[in-house]
Amino acid sequence: MSLNYAAVLGCPRSGTTFLMSCLNALPYTECLSGISFPVPVIHLIATQKFTNISQKCMDYALESTLNVYLDAYSGSRAKAIQHFVCGSLTLKELREIFQRNHQIKRIVYKEPFFSFTPEFVYRALPECKIIYLIRDGRDCANSLVKSYGSLTDEKLGSHRTSESPLGYFCKDRYIPWWVDSNEADEFIQASEYVRSIWMWKEMVKRCDDFFSKRDVTLGSRVLQIKYEELVTQPIVTGQKITDFLDVDFDKRFIKRLQKASPSSIGKYKSRDQSEIDSAEKVARSELKTYGYIN
Repeated sequence: MSLNYAAVLGCPRSGTTFLMSCLNALPYTECLSGISFPVPVIHLIATQKFTNISQKCMDYALESTLNVYLDAYSGSRAKAIQHFVCGSLTLKELREIFQRNHQIKRIVYKEPFFSFTPEFVYRALPECKIIYLIRDGRDCANSLVKSYGSLTDEKLGSHRTSESPLGYFCKDRYIPWWVDSNEADEFIQASEYVRSIWMWKEMVKRCDDFFSKRDVTLGSRVLQIKYEELVTQPIVTGQKITDFLDVDFDKRFIKRLQKASPSSIGKYKSRDQSEIDSAEKVARSELKTYGYIN
């Protein structure tokens, strides 16, 4: 049986974790998030020009990472019991795993930082279907600040962060590579919230630039959905997702979708208006593109 690949992209705190929790309920599906493919390597891929041979090596690295994980962990009985208890496995699938007769049909990989280089995933896994999740950058930045605090002055004192493992030194700060050197002073003076929407802007721009290419839009490998639609119309949006992945609209999947909550929409409004204005100035073009501002 052939293995189908899918990937979930979207800026961190765009709702990708919730989406993966739903996808994990699909039968014969293995969902994998994050660290298996090192984030610093993703930044290298996004910033460096590789020879054809090196590029193929990087492509193979992603596929082999997923396959190594699948070989090592998909048949784990301990993990199977855990998945069964939390409702991600049917009794039939659990029995198959214990009988060593269980075969994964698809693997879904989530790595938000691939949003810096969507073309890499598209190329490295030629048959892979990509779900691109977009969320209002103002809410996304607000959640980034509250959840991670990754772009503080303190953390910009080194390159040891997922957001900025590469960059350049300016005024006692390591400025992320995704900030133009002409804008370094503005970035340094910005609040952590504005810096976070700056990262959102760069990810969204790179995804939009690639996914809008004619040969990509003519294909059927990319599905773009909004976080706001996922949490306010979970059943309708979920049907689009299962149609896209060519899988059944499974009852377990529906049950997970029904846990969606729209309560986080507009949370950014609790911030000071001057800070919101600064964020909207930084990401105005991208916010307008997706209809978040006029």
